[in-house]
Amino acid sequence: MIDVEDNIELLQQSGRFASEEEFLEEAFRALLEKRPELRVDLAVEQYKTGSVSLNRAAELAGYSPAEFKEILRDRGVSRDVAILTDEERSERLENL
Repeated sequence: MIDVEDNIELLQQSGRFASEEEFLEEAFRALLEKRPELRVDLAVEQYKTGSVSLNRAAELAGYSPAEFKEILRDRGVSRDVAILTDEERSERLENL
C-alpha cells in the first residue's frame, strides 16, 4: 500500500513543492482535470451550501447557468430564495 504522506514529504524534500499545501492544490487540480464529473459534484455542493451563486457554480462546473439548473433539478437540489425586508436589506448593505 502506498503511504501518501511519506511520498508527499519525499516530494517536498526533492524541492518540487514548497509545501504540502502546494502539493495538495496541484494534486486537486489534476484530479478535477482527470475526472470532470467531480467538478460538477463540487459545484453542486458549493451551490447547496450557499458558498457560490448559481452563475459561479455553473462556471465552475463548465456549464451554462441554464444547463446547471437542469443538473440541479435532476439531483433534486433547490435553494429557497428569501425576500429580504427593507431592514434586512439595509443591514446587509451596511455590512458590505
